[in-house]
Amino acid sequence: MSRQLERGNITLSFVLLLFALGILMLGGLQQQLSHQRFQVASEIDFLKQYAGALSAQAWGRQLSWQSQQSWQCQQHTGKGWRSCVRVIDKNEAVMAAFGMVSGRKLPLILWEWGTLVNAQWSSTPHGWLDFCPFAEVARCQFPQ
Repeated sequence: MSRQLERGNITLSFVLLLFALGILMLGGLQQQLSHQRFQVASEIDFLKQYAGALSAQAWGRQLSWQSQQSWQCQQHTGKGWRSCVRVIDKNEAVMAAFGMVSGRKLPLILWEWGTLVNAQWSSTPHGWLDFCPFAEVARCQFPQ
């Protein structure tokens, strides 16, 4: 009878070992899923900001702008879109469009070269910019 008890103990120990390994594997999978969930949420936030910035840019193209060499900004009250234009030289201008998601401190800004003709924005072909085109930081600051 002692041999049967010993075999039962070995089986029970093996089952407990498999159970412990399963718990460790599930814990590792849970960590991976949590990390991936965070990455997906960050990507969704970025896409919302980008869509908002594109919408602000399209909205800003339809507005009337004054030909002045300081930033002038207009904000859509319902959507929260914000577009700013600054004339550089004669009719040449830069537009900055803001995409903002609630909970984020910094907006995504899309930059674009263009011209102002009769107070209307006209995009320059291949005028997309990845950053503020001015060397001086002060020229990249927007009015509140």
